[in-house]
Amino acid sequence: MAGTLTAFLVGVLGGTVDVPLFPRDLLDHRPAFVPSTPRSRAPVVVSEAPVSTRTVRDWADANGYDLPERGRVPIEVVEAWKRGNRSTIR
Repeated sequence: MAGTLTAFLVGVLGGTVDVPLFPRDLLDHRPAFVPSTPRSRAPVVVSEAPVSTRTVRDWADANGYDLPERGRVPIEVVEAWKRGNRSTIR
């Protein structure tokens, strides 16, 4: 079938395009949505004050970690920073 994906989906869902690999009862069942229920309504309490990535990057550079100037700081480096700065973390 030539055309766009949108045209294909409209054809399949509209019943004008038959795809032998799809089950015959594909359109017999309506989609169902069941929203998840929250496990707890208690607010999330953050026990640590946020720390700037610049602080962590400076610490990492001073302690032999090779980090690029931009991008995500690897969790291993953040955890090492936390271990090295326990007295300053609330």
